[in-house]
Amino acid sequence: MGASLLSWVDTAQAQRRSFETPHSHDGVYAVDITTQQGDCDRAYHWSIAISGGHITSAGDTPMEASGQINRRGIVALAFRRMDKVAHVTGRLAEGSGSGTWSSPSLQCAGSWHASRHS
Repeated sequence: MGASLLSWVDTAQAQRRSFETPHSHDGVYAVDITTQQGDCDRAYHWSIAISGGHITSAGDTPMEASGQINRRGIVALAFRRMDKVAHVTGRLAEGSGSGTWSSPSLQCAGSWHASRHS
């Protein structure tokens, strides 16, 4: 029983350290968003911040960003402004990434590209 308790403690400590480790995608990213379907503006430019796998708005943006990124770089977030929402998916790797977005409330969709600038 003593050995299994030590093993459990070691595992718990390792898991805690993995959450404390800086996320490799941490930083501020410039995001260029292009509309390919619908009547939304053709292009948007916003900044997001990633810290520990959490994505938030950075700087002065017209919509609030919130979401997650996993250690493999898979992105899932939403941009919100009042009752309007745009769902964003994609992937980041080595400081840049791309993906798609769609907004049922705005009836628009398109693509995005991001690059880390800090």
